[in-house]
Amino acid sequence: MKLLRWMIVMFLVCAWRPIPAQDQQIDMEAMMRWSSADIVRYHIVGVYQAQTNVIGGSNAIGYADVTDRVVIDLKWKLSESKLAGTPTFLNEKSAVKNLRDYEPKCRPPVLKGEYEHWELLGIKDGLGGALELQVQTTYPAAEVAQFCTGKNKSVPGSVKKQPEELVVPSPVMFGMPLPDSDNLRISKDKKSLIHKEGGWTWTFTPTPEPAK
Repeated sequence: MKLLRWMIVMFLVCAWRPIPAQDQQIDMEAMMRWSSADIVRYHIVGVYQAQTNVIGGSNAIGYADVTDRVVIDLKWKLSESKLAGTPTFLNEKSAVKNLRDYEPKCRPPVLKGEYEHWELLGIKDGLGGALELQVQTTYPAAEVAQFCTGKNKSVPGSVKKQPEELVVPSPVMFGMPLPDSDNLRISKDKKSLIHKEGGWTWTFTPTPEPAK
């Protein structure tokens, strides 16, 4: 499975990359505790922050500093790397600042509505221990300057829907001596696993489901 291959790769990276001596020990207690869990609750927070093109037209570009946030709560069957039950999620509105043309000297575009970077519509099991997220991006109608400072050109709004993959890291990784990497690191309080990619910071906080 993809997740298993990914964990093996992470283990090899940990073994190869120099790590301070005090962090080299594998925490077998943590690995055994989490590997014995059946159902794990995950509280997942995704925070986006990056320069982003907010114009939907294929022949127009307008950059902005965009922030967004989504919160996901789900139950995860660890032995099968799949959902247990129906996940819930909360979308927050995107924030757009410092709108500008791709050439800083050019007149900035004008948005005629709200840009929504990442609206989560649904979650289902994906391949190899990953989630498949159905995501929608909304581009508002806009006006962009032709030839940098010339007459404004109208660009129609558009909506783009696409699937996105999100790998759920196993809590067994708490027992691993992970390197300081954006691929995966343990939070300072030792309660969460953090992954950074493509402007997103994903924080996974697992809690064992109490035995019935």
